[in-house]
Amino acid sequence: MQPPAAGSLRILHLSDTHLTGDGALHQGSVDTTAALDAVLAHVDGVPGVGLVVVSGDVSEDGSPESYRTARERIGAWAERHGAALVLVPGNHDLREGFRQVLANGHVLGEGGAPLAHTMEYTPPSVPVSGQSVVAGFRVVTVDTSVPGAGYGALSETALDRLRTALTGEPVPHGTVVVLHHPPVPSPTLLHEALRLQDPDDLAELLDGSDVRVVLGGHQHHHAVGSLAGVPVLVAPGVANDTDVVGPYDEESAHVAHGALIVDVGPDGSVWSTPVRVPDPDRDVLAFALDAGTVARIAEQAGPAAR
Repeated sequence: MQPPAAGSLRILHLSDTHLTGDGALHQGSVDTTAALDAVLAHVDGVPGVGLVVVSGDVSEDGSPESYRTARERIGAWAERHGAALVLVPGNHDLREGFRQVLANGHVLGEGGAPLAHTMEYTPPSVPVSGQSVVAGFRVVTVDTSVPGAGYGALSETALDRLRTALTGEPVPHGTVVVLHHPPVPSPTLLHEALRLQDPDDLAELLDGSDVRVVLGGHQHHHAVGSLAGVPVLVAPGVANDTDVVGPYDEESAHVAHGALIVDVGPDGSVWSTPVRVPDPDRDVLAFALDAGTVARIAEQAGPAAR
């Protein structure tokens, strides 16, 4: 993959890892720790990642052990690549366990340096929130989870904190918002029932703001939309991939794993590339061209040949 353009922030966007504290299989079929390891190994050669984002459902059971697995594995990848690390809760997460291990979700700062946090008790009724600055971009996490429910909502506390962040001291290149329930339509009946409620409240804050992109998950499938003119990118699931072309009123998923590579430019431009982890037992290589062959074809067929 080509390196990011000068001044851009390259983001590895992960979502829906659904890690378990006891190693139990997700939906009885997927070892999510192994799936996460496979995704991280597959993107290991991507150059220039400055920020790693996990947009919710970090855990399946809300256990501290599951969050330690996320901190150890994703944190090690981010530190090795010199990248910041930010996570946000989803509907499967439990705020108490999340905070115990990940504090406010802003774990590593610019360059992969650990961030310091004051550890004090916060009731689970209070949404998790935080912000940090990475390469001139403000990164704001918004907790859309509703304790005990699957759908998402923005509480007054969450809205107030986002409003405060967006009206605070300006940053050079704008803001990246990370949440779990994306403010776009869902492809299946089940996910539509569990979607973000009242996205207009979010749209009101985004309109005229410096937000460059909203990153979400929840749907276990890559999707692109917009809200108040701001791009909304939904990451594939690490745990599995939703069958979005099946019957609308049914729900099924394939054992497949993926991520997004998102580049946000200093001018506000956004470029997103979905990454699918191939299965060596099923994905037969169609062709492979070495560097010399690629260079020769490019020279013969590209604009330089005219």
